[in-house]
Amino acid sequence: MRKWLCILLLSVVCQVVALAENWGVEHENVLSVRYGGMWMQDQYLSPLLYSGQQVGLSNEWWQEFRCDSTKKWENVGKMDVGFGWMYNNMYTNLIYSLGLHGGWGACYNWEFADYGLRVKLGPYLDVDLMGKMHGSSVNKPYSMDLAVNLCAMGGLEWAFRAKKTSYRLRYMVRANMIGMDYLPDYWHSYYEMGEGVLGDFRCAGMWNHRHLQHELTFDMQLKRSTWRVGIAHEYLEYGEKGMMFSREMVSAVVGCVWQYRVRGAKDLTVW
Repeated sequence: MRKWLCILLLSVVCQVVALAENWGVEHENVLSVRYGGMWMQDQYLSPLLYSGQQVGLSNEWWQEFRCDSTKKWENVGKMDVGFGWMYNNMYTNLIYSLGLHGGWGACYNWEFADYGLRVKLGPYLDVDLMGKMHGSSVNKPYSMDLAVNLCAMGGLEWAFRAKKTSYRLRYMVRANMIGMDYLPDYWHSYYEMGEGVLGDFRCAGMWNHRHLQHELTFDMQLKRSTWRVGIAHEYLEYGEKGMMFSREMVSAVVGCVWQYRVRGAKDLTVW
């Protein structure tokens, strides 16, 4: 847990350095926390469905492409670390989860300035890693979700002003298209990372690995800061070799938004 928190902190520091080096480009950085419910089935560990709670911390950044004079293209990145705890229906066993999730993408913006609308569309490279561990002593105490996917990303954004204050409503969605995931045999132990493990990686896509992530957020400008509230949903399902794996999370999100404008002046939120 401490190691992954350090990785997330390092990513935040790297972004701050990048902001300093690209001061002439518009940036947006969002640091947020989340809390919500989690449902999971991992037939490598247990045939039962587990449900519980999860918390997380994430850092997201948006930046215009420096070489794009039209200012239509943006790149976006995100790092997220989360921890969850889930029980089976009879509360006889507990599974802990620790996840590290990150990615980078680019999107093109279609703007409808008269209505304050912006439509986003582009590719996104997603890396998903989640370790799962039984809370009791069993033969196979550990499992993990591991995948690298090329996703399609899209979104709709509405910015408006009311009572001398700026607001923004944004919906973003990402769905995997093709990539690679890790799927062990039922008899395989994660402690035996030897010969034959590379054969457990396979080509994955919408036909055998479905991963959907979407988020609805509302940003509001206060006197000296901008805050975000929202709701996020993630659904993952894949399987083969007589096993099925699924994960679903619904979270409430609260965060703080920083914006840096093109001319180099710190203007937190003028959309």
